[in-house]
Amino acid sequence: MTLMELTDTGLYCSVTLPAIQVGTVGGGTQLGTQRECLDMLGVLGAGEPPGANARKFAEIVAAVTLAGEISLIGAQAAGHLAKAHAALGRGK
Repeated sequence: MTLMELTDTGLYCSVTLPAIQVGTVGGGTQLGTQRECLDMLGVLGAGEPPGANARKFAEIVAAVTLAGEISLIGAQAAGHLAKAHAALGRGK
C-alpha cells in the first residue's frame, strides 16, 4: 500500500508491505549471483542477532519499492505515463 499526503512541511510518502518475504540464508542464497548481490548489500547470512540481515534486506526492498512508486506518480502527474502508453499502443 502506498500513501502520499500533503503536510504542512511538504509531501509525505510511505509504502507498507505487510507480507514481504525475503531470504538471506539457505535456498537460492547459495547460488552465485544471488549470493554476490546479498553480499554487496551487506545482508548475506543471518546477521547478529539472527534475522537482522533479513530485516535490513526487507527495508532495502521497501525503499526501492517506494522510490519506484514516487517515480511512477511523478510520471503520471506530468502526463509522461499516458503519452508513453499511447505512443507504444498500450492504451487500447
